[in-house]
Parts: sequence; structure tokens; C-alpha cells
Amino acid sequence: MISTTLNELRSRPSGQSSQTPVLQSLLIADDDHRYRHALKAFLEFYRHSNQGWFQQIYEADQGSRCIDLAIAQQPSLILLDLEFLSDNQSGIDIFEQLKKASYRGKVAFVSGHNDARLIFKAMKAGACGYLLKDRLTSQLPEALSAWASDRVYLGDEVTSRFFSIFHHAEKPRPDLITTLTTRETEVLQLLVNGASNQDMAKRLYITAATVKAHLTSIFNKLHVSSRTQAIVRAVKTGLVVIEESEFEER
Repeated sequence: MISTTLNELRSRPSGQSSQTPVLQSLLIADDDHRYRHALKAFLEFYRHSNQGWFQQIYEADQGSRCIDLAIAQQPSLILLDLEFLSDNQSGIDIFEQLKKASYRGKVAFVSGHNDARLIFKAMKAGACGYLLKDRLTSQLPEALSAWASDRVYLGDEVTSRFFSIFHHAEKPRPDLITTLTTRETEVLQLLVNGASNQDMAKRLYITAATVKAHLTSIFNKLHVSSRTQAIVRAVKTGLVVIEESEFEER
């Protein structure tokens, strides 16, 4: 239960450095009002312990309300229930509509199902993460830090299921391999390994702006529109190799 994990936050160091990225607003989209309210209480406690986080926390109990709030308020992050069925729309359906609309923030899925196909579908759509509801509060603080730094976050249990689907990955694509420059391949490998733009800049001795330019070029060449889609494409087509431990350590 969410309420039983507040002690975990109390034991964490409070306060955030002014240099630490934060998520300034968040939208909880879930048709279970008890779960939604409990999660909001958890996030409000997190906000009190971490300066600068979540100046606004919004709630939506229907897909249409989620879309309207996302477009109007542009929250930094949406925690979207994958089984959101209050108005005959799944979480994936809502996410696809958000991408077609003018929402510019991040979307992470929460779900009660640790199913490889559902996880793959969510991540392929471009989500920044996938958390199980019964593990949400124990993993959420770490996940929030990752998302604020533009990294993908998957819980340990989800990671194993997610990468199991790549046992039947596509054959390497020579056309994609030859299209990417050596530097772009290095950036892509670091992206798959979970590095933020700042991490890549430090590792490669280039500026963050140059990293962003490389990522834009990579996205165009791979025909994707997000970091998560690039990761899925890279691993599935054999452009890079990843060990499951790379994600499990997060």
C-alpha cells in the first residue's frame, strides 16, 4: 500500500541542490479515486521533503480529462494508468492522442500487470518508464530523479520482462549501421545504457548542445521521436548490445 511506504521517504536525505533537475508539475491519470488520492498524498509528502518539486499536482479520472489537462497545463510528467478504461480508452490510446496533440512533457505508465508484451508496447510508444503499482512507491523516488534527468527508468521486475522480448530480436540492419556516424553510435550506446545528456557530454568531452544535436540526427535516421523509441529500435535491430544489469542498477 502507498501509505505504508511514507517512512521510506522520511529516511531519505531531504532537500535538493539548486543544480539538481526537478519536475515542476505532475498529472496523475487513474480512474481509481482511492489509488489516485493516495498517490497524490505520497507525492505531496515527497514535495515537502524535496524543494522545488511538484509546484502543481493535477488529477484526472477520465481519458478526455487527462488530455484536456495535459494540453492546457503542460505538466512535466504524467503518471498514466495503463488499464485506464473509464471511457473505453486504454492508457496506450490516451498516450497516442497526447502525442498527436500539443503535449510536450513526459509520460510514464503505471500498471498492475508485469506482462512483456504490454511493457514492450508502452515503451515502444515512447514512454519514459513503466512501474508496477505494487512497487510504485518504493521505486518512485529513484524513477523521478531519472525522469528529471531525461533518462528512462524501469523497475527491476519490469526490466527482466521487457528484455525477454528481445530474445527474438531482428537481424542487424547494415543500412542503419552504416548510416550512423561513429560518434552517433557512441551516443546511442550511452543512451541505451541510461546516460543523461550531461553524462554523455562528460563521457565524450563534448557540450550538452552537441549531444542534443547528435540525438536529433539519430532520431531522424532511426525514424523515431523519443529516447525510449530509439532505445527499443537500437536494441531490437542489433545496433547496440545491452546487458540487463545496465537497467537493473537504476
